[in-house]
Amino acid sequence: MNVRSNDALRAQRKLLAASQLLGGLPPALLVGLTTASRIVELAANQTLYEAGQPIREAHILFTGSVKRVVDVPGGASRVIEIVQHEQLLGVGEVFGATHYAATCSSITVTQLVAIDIRKLREAVHLNRNLSSRIIAALARRQCATEFDAAGFHYGQTGAQRLLDYLLDQAGERAGLAGETTVLLKASKKVIAARIGMTPESLSRNLRELSDKGVIVVDGRCVHIQNAALLDTVSGDAGQRLSFSRKRKGDARPAGKALPSGVLVNMCGRLRLLSQRMAVAWGSIAAGVAPSRARIKLRQCEKDFIRNLERLDGLGLGAEPSAKLETIKRLWPSYQEAMASEDAADAERIFVLSEEILDAADGLTACAASQAAIPEANYVNTAGRNRMLSQRICKLFLFHDWGKLDGSIAVLSRQTCQEFESNLAELARVAGSQAELGAQLEVVASQWQRFARALCPDPSPAGKAKHARLVLTEGERLLRCVDTAVKLFERLAK
Repeated sequence: MNVRSNDALRAQRKLLAASQLLGGLPPALLVGLTTASRIVELAANQTLYEAGQPIREAHILFTGSVKRVVDVPGGASRVIEIVQHEQLLGVGEVFGATHYAATCSSITVTQLVAIDIRKLREAVHLNRNLSSRIIAALARRQCATEFDAAGFHYGQTGAQRLLDYLLDQAGERAGLAGETTVLLKASKKVIAARIGMTPESLSRNLRELSDKGVIVVDGRCVHIQNAALLDTVSGDAGQRLSFSRKRKGDARPAGKALPSGVLVNMCGRLRLLSQRMAVAWGSIAAGVAPSRARIKLRQCEKDFIRNLERLDGLGLGAEPSAKLETIKRLWPSYQEAMASEDAADAERIFVLSEEILDAADGLTACAASQAAIPEANYVNTAGRNRMLSQRICKLFLFHDWGKLDGSIAVLSRQTCQEFESNLAELARVAGSQAELGAQLEVVASQWQRFARALCPDPSPAGKAKHARLVLTEGERLLRCVDTAVKLFERLAK
């Protein structure tokens, strides 16, 4: 632990004056608290205080992350809190106990301010505003404790507990549409211990939330899709989607057809993944974050195979089954071609990606047509825009390779025009669904950002930098459109 003495008074004053807890208090009161404080810096995995030690200081976290752990009978321990944002740690202990009941240690490199507990308690007695803030902090912690207990004792699913944890980390920032990003600074093991599950269960629940379109996981970043949190089917923007524990007999009977929206979306994911794989391959061949692109390519291949197998086992009927057979016939050649990382193979990769896209697009259109309801066509249209967001990225990466330049210029214009036309059509049919309309506005805004990234000022340095910008904005656009697809899917019952 590295502790700075009173020569850091200026830094302490700056931190405390801007803090949520102490900012805006009378200057004299703030000066007294600053004088009675010190800055504490911890490396990762260092102990701040241990259970049983007397409470002599209150700690406000400013940067980094910490966990609080208590011992439970049988020699085990439980993570009761993970803190990643500015917060007074252990507020209940600080004002309601003489000794710590929990051990607090850093997860990452951490900076805190420690304040003499006697001075802080005295300031609370003297200032009504500070008293109100402390009461509010205690109330928030009480609510979190009650909901935590409800999650453990009243049968909430692991997915629901995980979602509640992510929303708690996100705070009050979630809007009607768009996304809220949470950076998971703690390890899977620590997070799993906090919400009462194994790391393996945590991975399964992350997958379930991802499959339902509620979150997108990108390494340690989890992008919460705000509109997907709401129960679109009910038409009530205030109704939160729930993940109740299934009762016996709730599972879909074997042989029962999938809801039309789910089936169209599942078929549409094949055409999306065909383009995602081409983008990943193009990134590798162009040397744009190749290590990350290889991971993405492997994951997309696994997802493609998983979707293909699921569709193959559904018994789709003669026409869609014939189209599925075409995809299965093309897939081995496409997979084999992507094993090469030589840009000289770009033309072959491009042609195969277009062929498998056409086959998957035909399958999706067939599924939408057989559903015979307008909502299924909306899922198809939204899903096609999802694919187009990645096709544009593919065209951008491939345009300098082989003999593709001339044809790609035409395809790029046509693809962009189709995206805008589809988006306008979807906006017209959004109807009274507030979250759907709001999400499509987010899509339109991100589309403009993406379009600007495709045509930057010619002065920026380097093609690689330009490519990274285009791919980053393309990923954001993909997440926005994917959420819109999920909302239309829920309407196609």
